[in-house]
Amino acid sequence: MIYIGKDPQQILWDMVKDLRTQIPIYKETMHEEAKDTPNSYMLLRSKISNGTKTRGDGKSLIKLADCDIHLVSKGYADDTTDLHNINIKLISKHLDNQEIDYMDFNLGYNEEFKSTEHTFSLGVEYIGE
Repeated sequence: MIYIGKDPQQILWDMVKDLRTQIPIYKETMHEEAKDTPNSYMLLRSKISNGTKTRGDGKSLIKLADCDIHLVSKGYADDTTDLHNINIKLISKHLDNQEIDYMDFNLGYNEEFKSTEHTFSLGVEYIGE
């Protein structure tokens, strides 16, 4: 699908906003103090790379932005009943129901931040302003 009149960040938000009552969602960065960090949350990262998909008469008609829906959860994800894996399934099902193409990657446990991470990478085609 090619989106018209919306920035990739807004497009990502529209894709997942219905999940915000189940999983907190942040755009690009999360500003909470460590003690206030949710147990599991999504971080929307847009325009990780951003370029031209289709040109016409020397100008960009359609742009392609690589974006991530990044899931971060406190603690270990060592069984299928924990919050992290439940949220992975919730996000996957939500994207599948909208027929959004994505690749997902288990980034594993981050010892420094004491969190487990998973990302859903997708391309957003849009007509820039």
